[in-house]
Amino acid sequence: MDVPGLSIAGLSVPGLSCVRIKLHELVGEETMPHPEPIPLYRDGRHYDELIGSLALPDAPFYVEESKRARGPVLELACGTGRLTIPIAQSGVEIVGLDQSASMLAHARTKAAEAGVNIAWVQADCRQFDLGRKFALIFMAFNSMQHLHDQASLAALFQNVRKHLAEGGRFVFDVFNPSLAILNRDPSQRYLDRQYADPDGRGTITLELTAVYDDAAQVNRMTWYFSLPGEKDFRVEQLHVRCFFPQELDLLVRANGFESEEKFGNFERKPFASGDMKQVVVCKSRE
Repeated sequence: MDVPGLSIAGLSVPGLSCVRIKLHELVGEETMPHPEPIPLYRDGRHYDELIGSLALPDAPFYVEESKRARGPVLELACGTGRLTIPIAQSGVEIVGLDQSASMLAHARTKAAEAGVNIAWVQADCRQFDLGRKFALIFMAFNSMQHLHDQASLAALFQNVRKHLAEGGRFVFDVFNPSLAILNRDPSQRYLDRQYADPDGRGTITLELTAVYDDAAQVNRMTWYFSLPGEKDFRVEQLHVRCFFPQELDLLVRANGFESEEKFGNFERKPFASGDMKQVVVCKSRE
């Protein structure tokens, strides 16, 4: 995620081409800062390999929800189009929104290869205005857990309400926090997964450590990426908010929504103690 705001591929700004400032003339080439590398989790090529190593069961659920909506669909935090593209292939009009330019670039390439026409929007889910409404808005794969504070969550729900058509639904999923995982030894590295390096350098091993901040309800993870002969070639931070079940129900209601259904998995099992997921289907309270 880069800068809050909205940009759509192909957008031109009148007069912008007339402003051509060479930064090296102002600060000197030798002082030009090197751009920060894109986190591998936000790099579209790495993301697909990283996520592809998991057997994710959510696609049939979100395709079905999208077809049930009988209208246009908006996916927030769409990433590389893992769900957006199969939904478009099912005949549903869908817009994919994400903050990462790298993710969206990869999504466009994949959509072109799949032969589907999808509008891709680069934006922050807390700050966007598409000027239209949708029968369904969804936010999959724990993406809401990247929003850590109440102001961010309130802004998300407000934007969703603004873009929902009458009778529309907001669907999202997050983890049901595991106390066993949150209480793991913070000094120990845990093997998370392995995946093929998209640059052909071999198998990347991902290990992690985690410290649970119980005051903020944020699990603060450090990810260690290693290649054969190149241990920890990248070390990155990933912090995710935890939503406990009763808290999540109150969060939905406090932000002007009513929960219609809550599942513990993507096979629509009613949510119960011990379920790994919280899958929420809600609508705006008029």
